[in-house]
Amino acid sequence: MERATTAPPDRTAGTTVACPHCERAVAVPVPDEDADPTVSTRVAAFGDHTVAHCSAGHRFWVYYC
Repeated sequence: MERATTAPPDRTAGTTVACPHCERAVAVPVPDEDADPTVSTRVAAFGDHTVAHCSAGHRFWVYYC
């Protein structure tokens, strides 16, 4: 008898945020489904975040609260 296997859940589901410079949509990972992504043009010294780039080459940070 074979055991059925399932893939583990995707722990890096994504969402779309707007670039703060040009408003273009950018897909970013979200580490926790309860996390609320907050976009910033400045980097902070601490906190769970990722660096994102839009198709126009703008760099910005997405923080998860």
